[in-house]
Amino acid sequence: MFHAERMADFALGLRFDDLPDAVVQAAVRAVADTLACAVGAVGEPGPVILRRYAIERGGRPEATLLGGDERVDLPLAALVNGTLARDLDANDLYAGPPRRDTAHFSDAIPAVLAAAEAAGASGQELLTAVVVAYEIQAALTEAYRWMDRGLHSVSQVAWAVPAAAGRLLGLTREQIVSAIGLAGTTGGLILQSWLKPSLAIPLVKGGAPGFAGQAGLQAALLARAGFTAPPDALETLFDRLPSDADPTPFERLTAPYAFTTPRNMLKRYPAQIFTQAAVQAAVELHPQVGNVDDIAVATVYGHRGVAAGVQGSAAAYTPESRATADHSTPFVVAVALRHGDLTPASYQGEPWQDPGLRDLMQRIDLVIDPAFERALVEEGRFGCRLVVEMLDGRRLEATVEQQRGHPDNPLSRDELLAKMRGFTDPVLGNGAAERLLAAAEALPEAAGVDALIAACRPA
Repeated sequence: MFHAERMADFALGLRFDDLPDAVVQAAVRAVADTLACAVGAVGEPGPVILRRYAIERGGRPEATLLGGDERVDLPLAALVNGTLARDLDANDLYAGPPRRDTAHFSDAIPAVLAAAEAAGASGQELLTAVVVAYEIQAALTEAYRWMDRGLHSVSQVAWAVPAAAGRLLGLTREQIVSAIGLAGTTGGLILQSWLKPSLAIPLVKGGAPGFAGQAGLQAALLARAGFTAPPDALETLFDRLPSDADPTPFERLTAPYAFTTPRNMLKRYPAQIFTQAAVQAAVELHPQVGNVDDIAVATVYGHRGVAAGVQGSAAAYTPESRATADHSTPFVVAVALRHGDLTPASYQGEPWQDPGLRDLMQRIDLVIDPAFERALVEEGRFGCRLVVEMLDGRRLEATVEQQRGHPDNPLSRDELLAKMRGFTDPVLGNGAAERLLAAAEALPEAAGVDALIAACRPA
């Protein structure tokens, strides 16, 4: 059986009643978190450009652009809303097995939601389709090392969406297989220069999930109309990968199901995933620090993800944009030490240009600690230790073994709401986060998704 056939069987065979409560709740939280992130990005440059483009292009009014009431055709809605959800880089990330790739599975939610709206699907049908998208992406992520091959893992959104949205749009098994094959030949996204710290990060970084979702929905619609593609398109790609590829995770897509959806991390802070524990430690030490001008040196001891790479590069000490600042360990730690928090508002007004903050960043050292490196590589623990030495001789220390938001240390409902408020309330007004979370939590009993979409626009 080809991968696309297994994916199609899973998409059409899964029922809401098959989902354990933990899986349903994980899907509900993922929807709420993702839509909050999307609302928070409505004024960002990339989404503004794409929204204007989609409205000018028009098409059939099938799905709503999040944050407003404009309706466009399905692929355009996926393009805009998928970009909104990723643009601020605060959506979830899969906590999969050590030594395998990971990805933002929620990148698929906007395309799936657009299909649900167009199809008049119920809340249960939406949540089931979200789980389909998550589980297929988990199998793809665990099976293949995308980034080692120059292919960004966001490509798998284009391959999961035809299956998840296909069940909502009434596609047959054969049509879903063709849609996956079609997306497999058109939806791949190369590993762009946005991962190179010495370069300005282009808008395509946030737009990539939108393009992938657009490709996936377009493939589903074309397949439903009779357009065909080979059933083995994914094998054609996978057979060219080295021997460390392991397709056995696809076996989870056959009953009895072994769900991985609850193994996704919700970011507590709007920053790159490897920096979350460092921000958490800095927030913890903030009350003891007082005036950051009294810091002699602050040292982050952690794994390579927080102390090296893009987050710990020389360029990370001189970020020039929001997209480089939220991937800079020195920047996010400096902000958290100074203000005791890190929210979307922390990036307003180009604070990375502030001389005082830049001076503080220069007093932040990053050290790779073998113990934290082993904990990440072997156990999947995203920990670190922050030591702050004060000019008066005091030594302050905070250790985070596993960051908040990881499935082994999940966010409470209040913490999730606090995060969501930082994205929704400045755009939609006070109480928006509560309305959005309540609408998501009502999905298991909801006859449709209109209330959820309405919660993403001003009351």
